[in-house]
Amino acid sequence: MAKSMLIVAGEMSGDQHAAKVMMELRHRESEIVFWGLGGEEMLAVGMEQLYSVDRLSVTGFVEVLKHLSFFREVMNRVVTRCERDKPDAAILLDYPGFNMRLGKKLHELGIPVYYYISPQVWAWRSGRIDMIRRFVRKMFVIFPFEEEIYTRKGVPAEFVGHPLVEEMPALQDKADFYNEFDLDPLRPLVGILPGSRSNEVSRLLKPCLDAVTIIHDIMPEVQFAIARVRHLPDAIYSEISQNPSVRLIAGHPYEIMAYSGAAMVASGTASLETAVLGTPLVVVYKVSPLSYLLARLLVEVEHIAMPNLVYGDRVVPELLQKQANGAQIASWIFTYLNDEVYTGEVKSKLHTIREKLGETGGARRVADGILNDLNAGRP
Repeated sequence: MAKSMLIVAGEMSGDQHAAKVMMELRHRESEIVFWGLGGEEMLAVGMEQLYSVDRLSVTGFVEVLKHLSFFREVMNRVVTRCERDKPDAAILLDYPGFNMRLGKKLHELGIPVYYYISPQVWAWRSGRIDMIRRFVRKMFVIFPFEEEIYTRKGVPAEFVGHPLVEEMPALQDKADFYNEFDLDPLRPLVGILPGSRSNEVSRLLKPCLDAVTIIHDIMPEVQFAIARVRHLPDAIYSEISQNPSVRLIAGHPYEIMAYSGAAMVASGTASLETAVLGTPLVVVYKVSPLSYLLARLLVEVEHIAMPNLVYGDRVVPELLQKQANGAQIASWIFTYLNDEVYTGEVKSKLHTIREKLGETGGARRVADGILNDLNAGRP
C-alpha cells in the first residue's frame, strides 16, 4: 500500500526545499501520496495543497498575532485531517511557530515526525530543544554546528548539508544580463534585495531607496538593480523613483547578487546567498517596534545575519530597526565601492562561508534517512 505523507512548508524557501525532498522520495517509492501546506513547487511535484505558502508567510511577533485566528483554522484543519487519514509520516520544514505546535499534536496521534531545516534554537529560546526531543523522530540539519547541539541534548540529528550549495542556479552570462536590462558594464552596480514577503519589502524598500538618493548625489556613476518578486503586487514597488540609474528586475535575483559590486539585502536566506556568491553586502532588518523588543528579549546570539552566524564573527554589517536608514546603508555601500583593501578582506572571508555549508545531495540524504527509518519498522 502506498505511503501517505503530510508535508508542511510555510515559506517560499521551504516550498523549494520540500519539493526536492518530495522528488527524492518519489524516486525511491513512486506511489507516495503527499498532502499539506506549501507552494507552487510542491504542487508541481504532486502535493494536495490545503493552504498556500502565500497566505502562511508572515514575519514578526506582532504580525503573527494579527493572524492568529487564521493560523488556528489551519492547525485545526491539518490535525483533523490527520485524525481521519492518519499519514505514515510527517515532514516539517522550518516554520517553527506553527510546526513545533503541530509536531507535538502529531506525536500525540502516533505519527512519526521528521524535521528538515531546524528552528534556530541556537539563536533564541534554546529551551525549545526539550520540546523538540519529545516529538521529533529525527532532525535533519543544514548547519554543521546544529548536529552537535541536538545530539548533545539527546535528539537524533544528522547534518545533511545546506540546500544552498546545490540550489544556486546557473547564472545568465554577465554581458547578456547587462545588455538585457540596459546596464552599463563600465559603471559600478549596486544590488538591492529588500525581501520576498510584502511586509518585508514595505519596510525595507524605502530606506534602501533613500540610500540610492544619497549615493547618486555623491557618485552619480553608480547604477542600481532592485530584485522584484513576481508574486508581490505592483503597489509594493510604487515608491521606486524614475531615476534612470535604477532598474526594477524580476526573475534574476542571483545575477543581481553575483554581478553587483555591493548589495543591500534583507536579513534571511538572500543574505547567505549573496555571501556565497562573494558579493559584499549590508544586511538590513526592520519589524514592528514591539516585535523587535520581544526578539531582543529572546535572542541568544550576538549576530542576526546568516553570513555572520555561519562564519562565526561579524563579517558584514547588520543594520537593525532605526539603524536601517538611508544614511547608514549608503555609508557602508560607499565603503565597499571605495575602500579596495577593506572590501578585499570582506570578500576573502565570504569565500570561506561556502566551505562551511557542506556537500551537495542534502535532499537525497533526507529522503534516505526518512525511508530507512520508516521501513526499518521502528516503534
